[in-house]
Amino acid sequence: MPRAPEVHISSLVIQHSPDRTEAVREAANAVAGLEWCASENGKAVVTLVTASAAEVVDRIAQLNAVPGVHTTTMVYHHYEPADAIDAA
Repeated sequence: MPRAPEVHISSLVIQHSPDRTEAVREAANAVAGLEWCASENGKAVVTLVTASAAEVVDRIAQLNAVPGVHTTTMVYHHYEPADAIDAA
């Protein structure tokens, strides 16, 4: 039996070279489901909405491949069935 669709909401911190902030932001904005929230001194806070935990891992790998990114760390993760969110 197939699993019910899920919604995964994550918060990530991207540590990057301060001189690459705009390039990192541009690349991050191209990542599906990602919203750039704030950045300062080589650290950016972003939110990410995906349909699975595997997609979260894929997006983190995608971000880590951006030139100037040192590391991307998940600081928050929540998931629940999509119909529970739609009902709220």
